[in-house]
Amino acid sequence: MDSALVDLLKLLVILGVTVLLLLKKWDLGLVLLLNTFLVAVLFAYPIAAWAGSVLRGAVAIDTLNLAGAVYLVLVLAELMRRTHAMEDMVAALQGLVPDSRITLAVMPLLIGLMPMLGGAMFSAPMVNEVGDRIQVSPERKTFVNYWFRHAMEYVFPLYPSLLMMAALLRVSVYEFVQVSWPLAVVALLAGVLWGVAGIGQHTQSASLQAGGAARRMLLRSTWPLVLVVLAVVVLRLPMVLSLIGVSMLYVAVTRVSPRHWGAVLRRSFPLGTFSAIFGVMIFKHVVEDAAAVSRIPQALSALGLPPLLIAFTVPMLVGLLTGTAAAALALSVPVVTPLLAGGQVGVLDAGIWLFVGGFSGVLLSPLHLCLALTKEYFEANWGPLYARIVPSVALVIVAAGGLLLL
Repeated sequence: MDSALVDLLKLLVILGVTVLLLLKKWDLGLVLLLNTFLVAVLFAYPIAAWAGSVLRGAVAIDTLNLAGAVYLVLVLAELMRRTHAMEDMVAALQGLVPDSRITLAVMPLLIGLMPMLGGAMFSAPMVNEVGDRIQVSPERKTFVNYWFRHAMEYVFPLYPSLLMMAALLRVSVYEFVQVSWPLAVVALLAGVLWGVAGIGQHTQSASLQAGGAARRMLLRSTWPLVLVVLAVVVLRLPMVLSLIGVSMLYVAVTRVSPRHWGAVLRRSFPLGTFSAIFGVMIFKHVVEDAAAVSRIPQALSALGLPPLLIAFTVPMLVGLLTGTAAAALALSVPVVTPLLAGGQVGVLDAGIWLFVGGFSGVLLSPLHLCLALTKEYFEANWGPLYARIVPSVALVIVAAGGLLLL
């Protein structure tokens, strides 16, 4: 057998072990660290060199920047939770939007702008309340809560998956968003077509329509998010510095008591999240240093599949089998990026294509925690639910293909 195909089989073994362990609920960071050892064994990478690669991956600037940014995002989310900014955001929105159909979609969309742990379940009771009032099916409520929560993940700079993809590509979040923004527009359109369209118009009670008071409440509850986005996207300031500045300003303005600071910092450090971050970045460094993917493009090309199809399918399958964006990106980007090297597809265009492949698999995966939890909460059936999710994902994929051709 050709040695390049043998290398491909070795990586498939690593992928298979990963999927198996994740299905057994192993910690992602631990699985990825185990994968680095498997890379060393299967590709005859000396143990001393492996240890050096692990250390360099753990302390690399892009690794530390990513971990710092994600931690600060969670700190800001916890501060907003403690000061009831999230609840105020929803109350203000209900006062400003007379049409319940719009409120139904915008609530998970706004809460999704802050990628907090358990965010899908935070918005689910609100969606359920409005959905019951306008007699929406469990499957439609599940889809709306799930889809709109993730619709802005293609562009919103606070999402860890977007931060990770930019780090893997070695580009800024601003550069990535400049290319990816049409996908968010298409995702919102898909949410309207398969989530909101067909619901009869319902006007909320006049007691909720607070006019100027609601607008002031919305501004008070969302200004931290607005400031972070302006700092990162418009002023192009580093993510970590932007989050530090906004968080400190938020503490000063809302007068969060110093006795709560310790709890905020502790609750913002979920061990599994950060083990995944370091596992992803260390695995990336080991795979690159061991030259584990150097001949994979040759092997995949020998199968007769077009490079662009392979580059899309690999991250999609990983995302589908794991339900985890971090795993989809970490396991696929180092493997398939060489397929597109030297071609007519630029780094950003290739990155968008890979990101959409991986994220589409995640959105379709029944192992995706947001989908599994909200499906159970609303007591929805898988069949009618997937009848909404599948065409929505397909529309985004078509849009990504259009961007690639253009």
